[in-house]
Amino acid sequence: MSRPPVRVALVGCGAIAELGHAPAILALPDDAVVSAVVDLAPARRDLLGEALSIVPSRRYGTVDALLADDEPVDLAVVVLPPERTPVVVERLLRGGVRVLCEKPMSIGADEAARLAGLAPRDRLGLVHNYLHRSDVRQAMQHLRTAELGRIRFLRLEQADSGHFPGAGVSPHWRRHNTGGGCLTDNAYHWVYVARELTGSPVVQVTARLARPDATSAVDIAMVLLDHENGALTSVQTAWCAPRAQRVLEVHAEHGSLRLEGDCGPCEVFPAAGPTQAQPVEPSYTGLYREVLAAVRAGEPFAAPADTCVDVLAVLQAAELSARQGRTVPVVPAGAA
Repeated sequence: MSRPPVRVALVGCGAIAELGHAPAILALPDDAVVSAVVDLAPARRDLLGEALSIVPSRRYGTVDALLADDEPVDLAVVVLPPERTPVVVERLLRGGVRVLCEKPMSIGADEAARLAGLAPRDRLGLVHNYLHRSDVRQAMQHLRTAELGRIRFLRLEQADSGHFPGAGVSPHWRRHNTGGGCLTDNAYHWVYVARELTGSPVVQVTARLARPDATSAVDIAMVLLDHENGALTSVQTAWCAPRAQRVLEVHAEHGSLRLEGDCGPCEVFPAAGPTQAQPVEPSYTGLYREVLAAVRAGEPFAAPADTCVDVLAVLQAAELSARQGRTVPVVPAGAA
C-alpha cells in the first residue's frame, strides 16, 4: 500500500520559498502537499497560499498559531533569515513537528549546536541543496573511484553582481551585519561542498573579507581551506562583480573536473569512460525527492544538523582569520 503524501507547512514565504521550495514540492504531487503557510507579512502568505491552493484558514501569521491548530503537519520547512530561525526551529521541535531547515540554522556555531541537540536525526534536517546539483553529484561519482587519484586542490570561486533579492518583511536582510553577508549566504555552500568532494574536514582557515562600509555585511570573501587530508580549497564569493567568470574545479593527481552549474554536467580531463547519468532537475527538486521519501519511511532526512555546526565553525574561523591577519585553526562548537 502506498503511503499518503507528506503534509508540509511552509514557514517563511520569502523569495527562496517562492522560487525554490514551492516549485520543488509542486513538482512531486504524489509525495507531498503543502497544507499550511506561515509568514508575518499577510501579502506574502496570501501570495504563496494562492499559488499552493491553501485555504485562508491555513495561512498563519505565527508558528504558535500553526501549532494551536488541530490539523496535523508531518514536516515544517523553515525558510527564514538566520537571526530569526533558532526560536522558530526550537518552537516547532518542542511542538513535536519534524523540521527541514534552510541553511544556516543560526549565525553562530554554538547556537546551531544547541539546536542540533534538541532533536534526534530523524526529526531535524538541513537544506544543503548544492549536494543535489547534477554537476556536484557527477563529481562525487568520479571521486568515489580511483581514476583521478588523490585530490590536491579545489577552486570553488563564484562572484556575483549582488545578493539574492529577498521578499517580505525584510527583503535585504542579507546585506545587514546580522545577516552574515556573502560569507554566510554563499561561501557556506562551498564549504560543505568542499568537505563532501574532498571527503575531509577543514582544520584551518586563512581569509580576507571586505565590506562596502562599516554598517553593511561582508560582500567579498576570499577563503583558503586546509583539509585534514592535505587538500586545499579556494573559496571566493562576492556581491560586487557583474562580469565575473565562475570557476568550479577539482584537481587531483591524475586529472581534473570542471563543474558547469545546477542542471549542468561535470567535465572530466582527461576524458574518462561514461558515467552514470544524473537527474537533470533543479537541486531543490532532487533534495525534496529524497527528503520526502525518507520522511514517509520514518528515516533521517536531508543533511545532519551537525554539518551546519561544522560549516559555521569554519566561517567563524574565517572571520577570526580576517580580523587577525593570520591562519587560524577551526575550533569545534563549545570548545572555545
